[in-house]
Amino acid sequence: MTFAQPLWFGLLLLLPALFFLKKRGYLGYSDHRLLKARFSPFLWLVGKLPIALAFIGLVALVVALARPQIPGDPIHQRIPGRDIILAVDISYSMTFPWKGELAPSDTPSDLAFKTDFNERRREHKGLKFVVPKEGLQRIHPTQIALLNFIENRWRNKTGDRIGLIYFDTHPRYGWPITDDLRMLYRKAQFIQNNIGTGTNFGRSPPGPFDLAAEHFKESGQAKSRVLILVTDGEDDIDPDTERRLIQILQDNKIRLYLVGIGETLAQKEVGIVKLANKFGGHIFRVEDTESLNRCFATIDQLEKSEVTISQLETRDDVFFYFAWAALAALGLFLLSEIFILTR
Repeated sequence: MTFAQPLWFGLLLLLPALFFLKKRGYLGYSDHRLLKARFSPFLWLVGKLPIALAFIGLVALVVALARPQIPGDPIHQRIPGRDIILAVDISYSMTFPWKGELAPSDTPSDLAFKTDFNERRREHKGLKFVVPKEGLQRIHPTQIALLNFIENRWRNKTGDRIGLIYFDTHPRYGWPITDDLRMLYRKAQFIQNNIGTGTNFGRSPPGPFDLAAEHFKESGQAKSRVLILVTDGEDDIDPDTERRLIQILQDNKIRLYLVGIGETLAQKEVGIVKLANKFGGHIFRVEDTESLNRCFATIDQLEKSEVTISQLETRDDVFFYFAWAALAALGLFLLSEIFILTR
């Protein structure tokens, strides 16, 4: 039990005043026969009843004024196992040809927009994957793999929170980190429509590492922070930039998963691969659809550290019980004073 206003307990210092009044003669016997029978145990107890009732009434009143409270039932809050940011390269090179095929992919009905398409936009973009006439591009299997990853997280109810970042020469939010994976899935359907120009990992800050770290600080909740960087960037990273980016990952305790798209990242040690190696990140080299799906299936099995905590957010006031007790005791005190005591 806790008390919302414990300073009222200072009134208990008035209790000695009851005994002081009795000693001064203000509280006495109403009949001399009671005085003669003072040594009768029963009558002696009856004689002490008024002062006891007054004492109980005052104590109960003070406790009621102090507002006693009992903690309510604990509220269980689930802390997500991981905060994940998907950083997707949308530089122009992501439009380069992709070897292989993709199975037809429609948006699952339970993840699709609920409003009519014609009310939403004029062109059917991003809502249903259509292989372009010029053939597959790197961005197409990347988008499908990301959508599958998000869908699996949503269907399995992992508790993960996921955010989306696009980057080319500068990074920008695709969708802030959220546990509403249905809305994230809908937003990720438009990745292929945002192709930019070059690739900047951070030589000219900010890059995707800077934005991810900032977003983890602002909106992250889980202890485990995961950055999945999907890129085909072949740019060299100078030593100073490399040290700065590694320091960002270390300071923010971010686990890095690099998904290298294309033949160059699959076969050569380009700048971003060297950075991931020095940092100790996981590297996936992807040249075809099968290896791309396999790498995301592996990432999908990341170790989770889901935690459940209890927070006592509700308190029940019980002061009225003591208030009624005080009224009852003081009422009985007045009655007993009439029949037992005199002034």
